[in-house]
Amino acid sequence: MARFDIYPNPIASDRHDFPFVLEIQSDLLYRFVERVCVPLVREGVIPGLTERFNPAITVSGETLHLHPLGMAVFYASELRTSVASAQARALDIETALDMLLRGDWTRARTTQRQHIDD
Repeated sequence: MARFDIYPNPIASDRHDFPFVLEIQSDLLYRFVERVCVPLVREGVIPGLTERFNPAITVSGETLHLHPLGMAVFYASELRTSVASAQARALDIETALDMLLRGDWTRARTTQRQHIDD
């Protein structure tokens, strides 16, 4: 299990609209049995999605969107086999999470860009 791995949604009744979840928890917390995840939602399910807060992530050829407001915790045992990784979208995902937690996406993106350039 690794940060930004994508798993089938453990909640069967939600899979139609939210087929996958994205693990966002730091790899440093691997000893805990829980994993913090964000659902990936199909287009058209939730109105008002934005590019910065709900970046698009392609899984198995389908374009889905990060839905940070749906954050959930699952036991690691519920997240069986990773189907993909969103590591390539790390900057966009972290920007969306910064918007959720700090409310300042501009500062977060600037800080991350400076860190990458160093």
